[in-house]
Amino acid sequence: MSAKQKTQETTSYKPYSWQAILEFRAMWVVLALGLVLPFVISKPLATEIMVYALFALAFNLLLGHTGIISFGHAGYLGAGAYAGAMVVYYGGVGVWVSLLAAMAGGTLVAVLIGLLAVKRKGAYFAMISLAIAQMLYFLALSPFKRWTDGEDSLKLPPLSVDFPFHIDLSDQLSLYYFVFVIVALAVLAQWRILSSPFGHALKGIRENEDRIRACGFDITRIKFLSIIYSGLFSGLAGGLLAIYLGAASITILFWMTSGIVVMQTVLGGTHTFMGPFIGTAVFLYLRNNISNYTDRWEMWVGAMFMALILLFPEGIWGTIVQKIGERRRPSAS
Repeated sequence: MSAKQKTQETTSYKPYSWQAILEFRAMWVVLALGLVLPFVISKPLATEIMVYALFALAFNLLLGHTGIISFGHAGYLGAGAYAGAMVVYYGGVGVWVSLLAAMAGGTLVAVLIGLLAVKRKGAYFAMISLAIAQMLYFLALSPFKRWTDGEDSLKLPPLSVDFPFHIDLSDQLSLYYFVFVIVALAVLAQWRILSSPFGHALKGIRENEDRIRACGFDITRIKFLSIIYSGLFSGLAGGLLAIYLGAASITILFWMTSGIVVMQTVLGGTHTFMGPFIGTAVFLYLRNNISNYTDRWEMWVGAMFMALILLFPEGIWGTIVQKIGERRRPSAS
């Protein structure tokens, strides 16, 4: 047996372990709930949850599964939003081409950050990614204002999908289900990536990078691909966000967007697959409802965030998975 085969057996979770099965079932439960979500809460909020949940899952490819801290993920999201919006506004293309451009925009920024910082660890990678994201923010704000419209946002015309059938995206319910289908397919794609040997290698790097390197794995290449995948899915989320908002806004690139996705991911649980999705839903629901009653919603959301972290130290879904694991250990022994 080769060293790589031994490493895959010893450092990666088994594809059909109880935790993998639990995550797989949770994924389908969450997606099934997504089918009725716009009838439980407002349609705009449901759409926003779907878009930002995809962004949080993409962010967690680095933080939770590879062990890479990124403080500049707004750069991927904003690049996707502006790339998708600009090809529609200036090129007059359709929605599908817009989403492809959005994925290309997020991937391009990921390549840039990967080339500059893939060999950096910890705070160094985090600060380089933050610096590049802020650079993109100021470029969109002033030097490229002619194309981005700066603070006025790049507004999109009414959009519709004509293939494989006609969908009027100006209708909120139709827009939600269009976004939901795209997000569901992206979630399934991420699940497939993380269930593959490549996904197992990511966890091995997170747990013990030196051991994985000693076994002959190309750590730099694996990390670089993880950054690329994260940028691609973040760019897709950015393209969907521009369609949802009807514009590419400069605030998408602001550093606070990067901070919010960290909060959403930690709230749900970083070392799980569906944790970021659940954390995003809880965070946005609390923010939306509290802001209806007070202008100081940030203070109340912050307080509730701290309370939830104290009650669920591994995140909401992460703590639930941990408790289930603790209950299984006596029976397993």
